[in-house]
Amino acid sequence: MTERKQAKTSIRRYLLRRIQLGLISALLVGIAALAMSIAYGRINPGANLQSDGTDSGDPPDFDGSIIIDPPLAMPDFTLRDQSNKSLSLSDLRDNYVLITFGYTNCPDVCPLTLNEFRVIRDSLGLSREDVAFLFISVDGERDTPEALRNYFSLRELDGIIGLSGEEDTVRALGIDYGLSFEMTELDKRGGYLVSHTAGAFLLDRNGRWIKRYQFGVTPGTIVADLERLLAS
Repeated sequence: MTERKQAKTSIRRYLLRRIQLGLISALLVGIAALAMSIAYGRINPGANLQSDGTDSGDPPDFDGSIIIDPPLAMPDFTLRDQSNKSLSLSDLRDNYVLITFGYTNCPDVCPLTLNEFRVIRDSLGLSREDVAFLFISVDGERDTPEALRNYFSLRELDGIIGLSGEEDTVRALGIDYGLSFEMTELDKRGGYLVSHTAGAFLLDRNGRWIKRYQFGVTPGTIVADLERLLAS
């Protein structure tokens, strides 16, 4: 009987150790996963931003803007503006650059963002000449330079630069900004919508990305940032 009791005791201890080791392993895996998630969010500022510009899990006190620290030097690109002239990002050096992506057939987010760009530009007064406002189309097939020119004229978006190019070109330049966009299926009239990354991207005078604004950030917040930067 004594040997049986000892055997049972040994088995219980063995099972207990296995359970403890299993719990410890699970805890370590969970900690590692959390650490990786935090790290990824820090190095990829757009990771928690959805295509409609809404936040997918930020803390309650998140104000919708992300500081890019250290600033990221952004690759140069060249597109056609609404006057059908070639424009490169490097042409805007010495200016702060505020970029948004969209398309002129957008029913909601894009016209709202462009209206906010106009408010921001007007609020800066004479300092607006030191800031370039870019609207890069994700629908180059329809957003020709002429279409952009007509759209901007109709909406009185003076001082805002509309840019468009081949889809592959826009996709390539958008990689560094975390841009994604997809066309929906054609409707009965042959039209379609484009799901795309919303919000705005602020570059400094040296073409370095310094801040990411989620869609919904108030124009006043961006104006305050630009006034501070322009005064420094």
